[in-house]
Amino acid sequence: MQTIDDNPDRAFLERVISESQFDIPFELTAGLSALGARLVHGRSGAVELSFQAPVTAIQGNGVVAGGTLMTMLDYAMAFAVLSKLPRGQTCATTSITVNMQSAAKPSLLKAKATVERVGRQIAFARAELYDPQREMLVASSSATFVVMPVSRLKVA
Repeated sequence: MQTIDDNPDRAFLERVISESQFDIPFELTAGLSALGARLVHGRSGAVELSFQAPVTAIQGNGVVAGGTLMTMLDYAMAFAVLSKLPRGQTCATTSITVNMQSAAKPSLLKAKATVERVGRQIAFARAELYDPQREMLVASSSATFVVMPVSRLKVA
């Protein structure tokens, strides 16, 4: 087993935010790729991502499944937290609350996430998921994240 020295998502965010590279594909994992994730905008402690729900996430009544919406919100909040962390630190969701506001048709959705506070071991974040024109709030969320050294993680 080898030890990793930084979270690649954190390092990517640090680089693109410092270079003001926005509206770019955010395809660091298969999950992000499946959701067509893009980093629309970002700064330390706040990110805006866009997502395209895949056909496999559509319920029988033609709307995006709630679990997919929650995943989008979770990604956005985690990346907002990662954007505040220094090299060698990472985070993991410990608790998440999602409030569904309205059904989302399969379309481009935008998530805006902000960090409320990062402590030594716990971070707090909020996010909202909208239609592309930000006219309809689809869901809102809050979450806590454990903050830890990435060296605690082992790669097989």
